[in-house]
Amino acid sequence: MYVATYRGEGRRTKHYKSEKAALKSIRNWLKDNLDKGYSVGLMGPDIPPTEYNDWELIPFEEPKAASFYSSKEWSNLKAEAFEKYGNKCACCGRSPLHNVIMHVDHIKPRSKYPALALDINNLQILCDICNIGKSDKFETQWRE
Repeated sequence: MYVATYRGEGRRTKHYKSEKAALKSIRNWLKDNLDKGYSVGLMGPDIPPTEYNDWELIPFEEPKAASFYSSKEWSNLKAEAFEKYGNKCACCGRSPLHNVIMHVDHIKPRSKYPALALDINNLQILCDICNIGKSDKFETQWRE
């Protein structure tokens, strides 16, 4: 258990299950109370007692941005690609009726051409088998 003592106009103590959660809360509180001269003391089982009075000096990593494939932009573009190109593989012609999973594939891979990641003209519909076979080594457009 980590214990933070917040010293502002008053004094309050709060308990945290992890050091990461404590540091995040302390950092946000000090940031919100910038230029007021407030401080926070933190104690925990595996850290020495530490006093913080500047949010910028707190060791804390911002959460990483959401994955490209879980973004709203990709979700919308994927739906648009299925509408535009249909629900059958541009390479072999299979569809979900053939028990295959359909993928929206980047013709030119995102890893090599990040500027084309959200370009509808760089997309094609492939079945899972053709897409796995293609990987990012080939830039073949099978779309007609």
